[in-house]
Amino acid sequence: MKKFLIAIIGLNLLIVGWVVAKTDASQLQNQLIKIKCSAIKIQVDKTKLNDSLVRVNYGQMYESTIIKLMVPVNTRLIANRYNKTSALVEKSDLFEQKVELFKRQYQTYQEEIDQLSQMDCQKSTAKYYQQLVLVRQSRAKLKQSVAELEKLLVDYKSKYQEIIDEQVK
Repeated sequence: MKKFLIAIIGLNLLIVGWVVAKTDASQLQNQLIKIKCSAIKIQVDKTKLNDSLVRVNYGQMYESTIIKLMVPVNTRLIANRYNKTSALVEKSDLFEQKVELFKRQYQTYQEEIDQLSQMDCQKSTAKYYQQLVLVRQSRAKLKQSVAELEKLLVDYKSKYQEIIDEQVK
């Protein structure tokens, strides 16, 4: 029983210590934001501009892949009655869905970074930091979406190759 009480007290002390450390870190972050406010705003604006250009390039590439590659390939394979084309069509449908998700996620990210770039990091450092965290999370989701889209392209290519190899045999 004594060991159990000591363990509970030790756990409580750990939690209290963690909360105090977390509060100090937050105050330190607020001070750093105030000190480096103008540099942070410049970096946010650069990131915003760069990301918008990258998004346009990715968006065009994804749309072009659907229109100029997937649709004609799927149509031709179906017209020639190749086996297993349904799996390829499913991959392209999933790719289109993921592209739409990417677009929605980017729209959310754009709204969040716009809001961040309009905020005053000198006056409301805590809110600025919270918004910065939201922007980082949205950007991480975008990165994950791009990785998923790239994987789907690789899967599409391998499934296509599998269908072609089967027809050659």
